Amino acid sequence: MGLIYLSILLVAIAFLIATVYICFVLKRLTNTMRSLSVTLGSAEEQVGKMTPVLLQTIKETDELIGDVTEKVQATDSMFDSVQLLGESVQSANTALQNGLGNLTDAEMDRKVKPFIEGIKWSEVAVQLYGTWKGQQPKQKNELMIKNELKIREKHDIVKVTGREG
Repeated sequence: MGLIYLSILLVAIAFLIATVYICFVLKRLTNTMRSLSVTLGSAEEQVGKMTPVLLQTIKETDELIGDVTEKVQATDSMFDSVQLLGESVQSANTALQNGLGNLTDAEMDRKVKPFIEGIKWSEVAVQLYGTWKGQQPKQKNELMIKNELKIREKHDIVKVTGREG
């Protein structure tokens, strides 16, 4: 019978040790849960403060994206126009090359001469207008115009190569 009492005593001691260990574990778990509760409360407070700011940022971003989309759509027609202009210039250049590619230098000079004369006289008109407005002294300007016309008549400034356009 003594053996039964001894085994009951050992079982009781083991139960006591297990109970004390479980109490320490539960105490640590309680402290951890309290700390977690405080941390989550603080995080919830911070998220509550950030939410209106994030909503405002999202609204502003949405408005900005709408504005950018509208402006990009507005520029689409401009880029289409630039593309059409480029194609027109290319077509005109091709037509000009086809039409003027077979001309000799003398024919090219004869056809381009009226345009060169027009440019010369428009420069003279601009200089005379500047003189009339009082930008340069009258005598000096007239001498300059005469000398420039003499120089241009002697040396054609525009050299026609047949590769224009």
